[in-house]
Amino acid sequence: MRASSHRSVASILLPTDFQQPARRACTYALKLANIYGARLKIVHVIKTLSESSQVSPDHRSLDSIKTSALLELGRLTRLAQDAGIHAEPRLLYGIPGDCILEAAARVNAGLIVMGTHGRMGWDRLRLGSTAQAVVRKASCPVLTLQDVVARDSFRHHAKVSLARLLVATDFSSCADAALRYVSGLALRLKAQLHLVHVSEEGTAQEGGKRKLKRLLRRLEEDGMEASGISLPGDPLSMILKQAEQWQADVIVAGTQGRRGLSRLLLGSVAEGLLGRAACPVLIVRKASHPLSLIDHPPRSVESR
Repeated sequence: MRASSHRSVASILLPTDFQQPARRACTYALKLANIYGARLKIVHVIKTLSESSQVSPDHRSLDSIKTSALLELGRLTRLAQDAGIHAEPRLLYGIPGDCILEAAARVNAGLIVMGTHGRMGWDRLRLGSTAQAVVRKASCPVLTLQDVVARDSFRHHAKVSLARLLVATDFSSCADAALRYVSGLALRLKAQLHLVHVSEEGTAQEGGKRKLKRLLRRLEEDGMEASGISLPGDPLSMILKQAEQWQADVIVAGTQGRRGLSRLLLGSVAEGLLGRAACPVLIVRKASHPLSLIDHPPRSVESR
């Protein structure tokens, strides 16, 4: 694949409710913005209309919330600027999911980085709420970060590791789109890729092993350090198990297909990855925005 032209400076959108998962997301957003020389758009949404109760906060309460939010946005902006990153804060009003999607479209965001499963903030950011709405509808990839788990801690962005990227694949066009996207990051960081294919035993698994072997060869020819495994069993369980055993820094998966792992966000596999993974999850839609973070994507890794 020829290197296609992309913006020299990409935009990363960081929605935040200032809670712990969002603070964790901030460290990753700073890391990625630093890697790509990207502009960071920091967005906080004041929920002025509840989807369920149709009740808005009174003016005095809204003024207090606004003041507090502006102070926090200012703090995050200074944090980014101290790291040498151009950051722009934005305070919005409305339904969080809608506002985030509109903001991403407005700035042509190449990536959204956001926390999930917060215990406060936007309806606790539970699946089925803000985070899920953003992941389902965003026109660019979305990196989600859950509550801090035992093996992780709130770290400075310079200490965030993106060296081991696990890619779930079923060899569909959606999985290929996810691999293309993350390959740019792997090349730039000299990161390792680990491909995981899960299917039923028998002919499907044997075919998967052959496709995986060809795909790994192509990746190595493109200068990437790649390994892979084809396993029988339940996709969610096996992906999570591989991520733990391989100590993945990020799990990557494609969406918007009609079969296998490409059906993420429509079934239990997606909810399991987003809700149970002990590391960040990067969801890449097949129709991701063409202005991605990849400056020089590798040639096509679509299986032949």
